[in-house]
Amino acid sequence: MPAPTSVDELAHLVRKSLLLEPAKFDAFLASHPHGFDTPAGLAYRLHADGLLTPFHTGQLLRGKHKGFFLGRYKILDRIGLGGMGQVFLAEHATMKRRAALKVLSPDRVDNAYSRERFLREARTAAKLDHPNLVRAFDFDQDGEVIFLVMEFVDGVSFHDLVARAGPLGPDRVGHYLHQAAAGLGYLHAYGLVHRDIKPANILVDRQGVVKILDLGLVRSEVDQDNLTRGEGVKILGTADFLAPEQAIDCSKVDVRADIYGLGATAYYLLTGRPPFGGDQIAQKLIAHQMKAVVPVHEVRPDVPAELSAVVTRMLAKKPADRYQTPAELMTALASWGARPPAAPTEEEIPAVSGGGHGHAAAVNLAGPRPSRSGASGSAISASQTNGSGSAIKYYSDSKLTAASQSAAAALAQPLSHAAADTPKPAATAFTPPPPKPLGAGYAPPPLPASATHGAKPSAAPAAPPFPARPPVEGPKLFETDDSPRPSAPRSARRVAVGVAVGVAVAAATWMVMVKTGFAAGSDPVPAAVAP
Repeated sequence: MPAPTSVDELAHLVRKSLLLEPAKFDAFLASHPHGFDTPAGLAYRLHADGLLTPFHTGQLLRGKHKGFFLGRYKILDRIGLGGMGQVFLAEHATMKRRAALKVLSPDRVDNAYSRERFLREARTAAKLDHPNLVRAFDFDQDGEVIFLVMEFVDGVSFHDLVARAGPLGPDRVGHYLHQAAAGLGYLHAYGLVHRDIKPANILVDRQGVVKILDLGLVRSEVDQDNLTRGEGVKILGTADFLAPEQAIDCSKVDVRADIYGLGATAYYLLTGRPPFGGDQIAQKLIAHQMKAVVPVHEVRPDVPAELSAVVTRMLAKKPADRYQTPAELMTALASWGARPPAAPTEEEIPAVSGGGHGHAAAVNLAGPRPSRSGASGSAISASQTNGSGSAIKYYSDSKLTAASQSAAAALAQPLSHAAADTPKPAATAFTPPPPKPLGAGYAPPPLPASATHGAKPSAAPAAPPFPARPPVEGPKLFETDDSPRPSAPRSARRVAVGVAVGVAVAAATWMVMVKTGFAAGSDPVPAAVAP
């Protein structure tokens, strides 16, 4: 539907959304006999009176009235966006308990590997119960929408914490690492490897409790990880925090790769940057293989040499030179683990618009980068949404209609008549947009227009296991025209051939060095890891 241009149109959308019981909405309107001049004025008062969230009013002002419910949950806010889908803050309709709903992207519903990986994440999380791991409560489907119900963590990720507050104090980092190692130890006891340890996947709540999230890439050490092999994926992870052996074979990694990822995370917490720089993924992968890391205490002199030595060992090139188990790492961090730091401040953990605080409890905000094979790491489709009325399809601000833009701008304007007589509530804390994740050069686009989110799907033939490739515009395979074709100059072709040969030789030399152990001490036996 188009954006509402009158108060009556917005009131009609509110009724159609089912966000408010008819009697409650009627009572609200009766309490404001003078009415409202604009749709924005009505939206503001609905929020100020605690009846709707800013997420609700923002979507309604865009003409959206569907998709506010998934199963037994009412959507309150969108709190995360990644390569596998979106995460919403939601409230159980009966129990009124808040949870984080991780919704599989419609782009991936028809992909057998994506569905299986999402289901494996749910099954794995259901078996685990540890204070340093985000818990899973339920797994459900509404129409064609598949979602995982997770614990809603009242906190912030390590990535966002450093982005907002800068590098953390050494004692605080040591204590956080001790807790994260405890969570890894619990996974290790179950024979599980996380394969995606990085700042964006570790949270700290308002009490200072650290929680590891996102088991989307977890694997069991007792199986052969046929899912990853079936996808044809060789590298899974984030280049800034990728263990050297992970770039060789991600299907055979063990817990020592998670320890490396935690070491790279510690480096980021203490210095505000990952262990190795570079603009290209290839540069970072080679640096993890060959370049010695600069000790933390040389970058930041106030870091104790003892803590710097722990981080350096966690980042050893050879898995055999690292701490072999999380328990061994916890022993090395015992002195910091025994000294809890002060809890995070209000400035470090901002509010979310759903009326509470917190962070997506099961989402990788950076999203996995597309793999070269195009199998598992592709980002959400860049399809634009349409005016279907579904609130879980989003317009970017630049795509709003002029009427919707003016209505949204009017939210900040004073209310008229009776609404203006009511004292304006204190301003709620503003949540800045999440900083661009390290190593990510793009912002994931909104879900495509094909998302149904609860709508009854129409009968259609079963989709193939992989989405069909879109047609590519280009020349026909067979030409009947015999007119001469322009060709590149001979010198240009020679240069192109020379460059191609050089790249091939360099790549072959690099693989030989890795496989034979000449790559700055890299382990010749693959011990893959993935984020």
